[in-house]
Amino acid sequence: YPQHRGAYNENISKYGEFLPEDFFAQGCSDAVMETIRRNDPTEMKKLFNLLNEIYPDATNETQSIIAVTLLGNLGADQTLLANCVDYMGDDLMGPVIKVNKFLHSKAGKSAREKLKTDPRKSSAPV
Repeated sequence: YPQHRGAYNENISKYGEFLPEDFFAQGCSDAVMETIRRNDPTEMKKLFNLLNEIYPDATNETQSIIAVTLLGNLGADQTLLANCVDYMGDDLMGPVIKVNKFLHSKAGKSAREKLKTDPRKSSAPV
């Protein structure tokens, strides 16, 4: 998504380092959701080939960003989740389905609210 390079650079300028959770929560995840909504096979293959390649060997932070921040809103719309199933590899599919099931359950309501806030603003100084 080269159109988000400016937002990427702003993120680094604002925080002095790249904060991926903030970056994706502030708009880039919208581009991913638009790709999923369009459900164009070529775009979907490109997106999920990338995610399927990154996810298995990624750090926990990166896995969380993929499963929660980028794909955690799919459960609100079962059609969108269904659009992705054929493209997700086994390593990615299980966590994404579990995250969506939890986040869009009654028990996941407080977790969804926490995802909307910046943890650096709500935590006490160390």
